Amino acid sequence: MELLVLVGILFALFIAEIIYYRIHALENLHLKVEFSKDVAQFGEDIELVEIAENKKRLPLPFIILKFEAPREIKFYDMENTSTSDLLYRTDMLTMKAFSKHTRRIKAQCTKRGYYVFPRVGITTSDLLLVEHFTTDFQNESHLTVLPEVLDTEQMQMLTSVTLSELQCRRTLLTDPFTLAGIREYGPNDPMNIINWKASARTGELMVNQNASTCAQKVHIFVNLEYYNTKHSTSLLEKSISLAYTYLIGLAELGIPASIYTNGADVISGAPVVSETDLGSATLDERAIMLARIDLKNPAHSFAETLEKYIRATERDDFIVIISPQYNGDFRPLLTEIKSRRPSLFWLMPSYRTTPDAEPEPEIAHSYMRWEVRGND
Repeated sequence: MELLVLVGILFALFIAEIIYYRIHALENLHLKVEFSKDVAQFGEDIELVEIAENKKRLPLPFIILKFEAPREIKFYDMENTSTSDLLYRTDMLTMKAFSKHTRRIKAQCTKRGYYVFPRVGITTSDLLLVEHFTTDFQNESHLTVLPEVLDTEQMQMLTSVTLSELQCRRTLLTDPFTLAGIREYGPNDPMNIINWKASARTGELMVNQNASTCAQKVHIFVNLEYYNTKHSTSLLEKSISLAYTYLIGLAELGIPASIYTNGADVISGAPVVSETDLGSATLDERAIMLARIDLKNPAHSFAETLEKYIRATERDDFIVIISPQYNGDFRPLLTEIKSRRPSLFWLMPSYRTTPDAEPEPEIAHSYMRWEVRGND
């Protein structure tokens, strides 16, 4: 009889323990997975931080932390990690009452993009390990990986072409209504540019020096339409990296620039464009804009993007078109734009095996093939 009573008591305690854990196991239990920084450079090492907290008196025999991470974030420690379309990470630990667990996992940013954690969750159990309890948490952490900065030696050709074009137009065109300064009179200077007041003050003939009408602006258009039937994106990634590296070079030279793409922002879906002049305060903002371009979905029409924003440029501005796509209506489109903007230049990222674009005569001298390593 006593044995039956003991068994009954134990059974009652067993049921009570399970019911109590069903109600309270997931109370005041929190999990957050975040990146150590919001913005990272291409190839940079960062840390993934797991923070789990048990804010109650009830101890948990174990908890299993689960989260999904983008494959482009490469963990150095792949233990407890499985791979498919995402990386699935699972870690197990014991949580005492009122305890906190923090773990830092080192990872490398291997691809440009905007990344979030789709899901994070915790699984735990009662003390007797009879039942498991699972819950998911909202996680707002995100990471922006900036485009790759290409080898500076590869940019010398494009920079040289840009400087040559701008210097040529700066030399040829002057504005008679804009005064850039005053200098001494030269034997070839006309009499009508003598500044008589300045000459009287200095005792020597001085002449007005007019400013250039060329504002030395560069407008970069990046075509991110698919360039083959397989909808490959590798050359599109190179195009984004090239545009970013070019922007950095122009900023270092103090040349104002705008950038227009037909790529869609991964959050808003709108074309990624920046019409403001480039300054040190906006270069990082533009890098983030380019990082958030979504290549998984088709780009907006490049013809419409080019026609819309070309109107905001001046006839003598330097127009750079970056486009690995060259078939269909693309080359005729450039030929037509070239008639309105003589300073147009087309840069075509390609592989060694990519056929030559064979541009029309009107744009053949304003075309450069940019070969990169690899293949589709």
